[in-house]
Amino acid sequence: MAATTTPGIIPEQAYETGVGREHAEFHNAYQMENIKNDIRFLKAIYGDQMTLSPDDVSAAFLNNLKGLGKSLYFFILGLTDHVTPSSYIKHKFNFLQNNVPNADPHLFYLAWNGLLRNDSFKRLLHQKFSLKRFNDLIVARNIPPYGQRHTRYRLKLVLAVEDMQINSGGQLRTQGRTLDDGTGLLLREGLTWLPNGKGMPLYPNAYVPANQAQMIAIRHGKSIHESGGDNPEFVGSGSWDTWKDNRRISGSIGNQLKPAGIDSAKELGKDFKVMVDLMAANGLPLWNSGDGYRVPVFGSESENTEETARCFLEAAGIMDMAFTPLYGLNSQKYGALTHRLKNDVTKQMLEIYGPSMSGTDDEKKKAAKERFKNRFYHFPEGETLIEADWRIAHSFLDLLRNNLGKRMVLCDHSGALRVFEAVIRTLDFAEYSSIKEGQDSIMAMVYQPGYNVRYDYLQKKGLPLRK
Repeated sequence: MAATTTPGIIPEQAYETGVGREHAEFHNAYQMENIKNDIRFLKAIYGDQMTLSPDDVSAAFLNNLKGLGKSLYFFILGLTDHVTPSSYIKHKFNFLQNNVPNADPHLFYLAWNGLLRNDSFKRLLHQKFSLKRFNDLIVARNIPPYGQRHTRYRLKLVLAVEDMQINSGGQLRTQGRTLDDGTGLLLREGLTWLPNGKGMPLYPNAYVPANQAQMIAIRHGKSIHESGGDNPEFVGSGSWDTWKDNRRISGSIGNQLKPAGIDSAKELGKDFKVMVDLMAANGLPLWNSGDGYRVPVFGSESENTEETARCFLEAAGIMDMAFTPLYGLNSQKYGALTHRLKNDVTKQMLEIYGPSMSGTDDEKKKAAKERFKNRFYHFPEGETLIEADWRIAHSFLDLLRNNLGKRMVLCDHSGALRVFEAVIRTLDFAEYSSIKEGQDSIMAMVYQPGYNVRYDYLQKKGLPLRK
């Protein structure tokens, strides 16, 4: 790869010393029969649109592919900690245009996934796209001074009884702290206790501390392309939880609610209305009304997030919202495999790779499915799961940082909510990969720079707002 001064990329020459082992691994990554099988799989996906053939794989072809793999390795190695999702997309596009012959995405696919046969490239991807880089930014692990009062709910938007000291006589407190957000205001926090035992500490006039961002998060409703149940299609979370029932591979955008999804979003809004009405009756509304004010709402670019948020808020009696779609919150992109039937893809995988696999037919089938569950596997003209999770985490942090002094609503897919929880709880992939947020849950969180993000549930299974 040629030297570059592009921001966010360190020139390859800076790494040319002491990397003999990695150079050898470029050669070991590309074995002739493996590359032929990869081309056969691409041919099965693209059909006549793809001119590349297994017969084209010669010694010269492999040498060129090794050179491309080396350039790709150093491209990823050169990414700095300051690279953003938007700049990474540009860097990746420029790499395709400038380093891949004819900007052929099929050669890029062969180069990337060929490198996965060696562990060094996977370690590099884990280093560059790890969620751990966000931990110290969003979870500062600040421990309050000894003797500090009310430390248990310092930054919580949702309280439990054990968070509070009960007044004499066993009565729950209805007054909290005096505001201290650096603005000089003197406001007394009011505490409202909800029917499910949760408490809400808010200030009058829907005031949000200037040094906080407060978020209420929900998952989108049941969609036309939906994971789970008997629906024959799969779209959404990026969590490869099951492959049964011949479901389809998901798309990151272009999905709308089905009638049942509209109903479920409205029902969730009715639950939320219990809280909205109670807070307003206590003089502690969540948002100001009138004067053209609109509740700020964020979500992915898929239509089902805006639809869900609108149904949810309108059922809660909130008619005015300003929805902002964010590319960074989209689910994983599966490229050329989007909306293809999983059973068909698995069958093609077994026909192509099966003869070189060991084990029983069931073991081979499992191995074929595991190929797509691999978080480092790059889908043809798509992305890897580790890239998608990193992009979502980065966008989540930006969303919180850019909305201090606001209380907002976020509606997104289960995979994004899973990443948020992973960052807040500092979970690794093995711990968060199986998390799947329910469509009947309402999550609330508070971000304040320098303190740990706190989150809890306004409603979840077993703790309904409506009795």
